[in-house]
Order: sequence, then C-alpha cells, then structure tokens
Amino acid sequence: MLLIQCPVTRTDELVADRRIRSLVNHPTHIAMHVECPCGAVHVYRTGRRWEAARARRAEELVSA
Repeated sequence: MLLIQCPVTRTDELVADRRIRSLVNHPTHIAMHVECPCGAVHVYRTGRRWEAARARRAEELVSA
C-alpha cells in the first residue's frame, strides 16, 4: 500500500501496490506512475539528486 497526495483533489489517498503502472529509472530520480482513485495517472518522482536539483533551482530563483 502507498500513501499518496492527489494533485487534483489535494487529499491523501491510500492506494494498492497493484495501482503502480510503471517505474522509470532516470539518472537523477525514479519516476513512479500511479493510478489514483480520482481516475487519473499521476507521476511521483523520488531521489536525492532530484531533490538537490530542485533545491538549487529554488535558490537561484530567490537570489535572482
């Protein structure tokens, strides 16, 4: 079971593992496509490098 936050309804949803449609391994992160109870398929990205890159971009925007 996975606890996800639906970006459409902004609610926390508990979904079964069988709702994972695909996993894609990228150099900076892993993308997990999950079928949500709202009927859509959402992409969740995980990974230390992904978070570090997001933090760097946020700092660049703040300092600009």
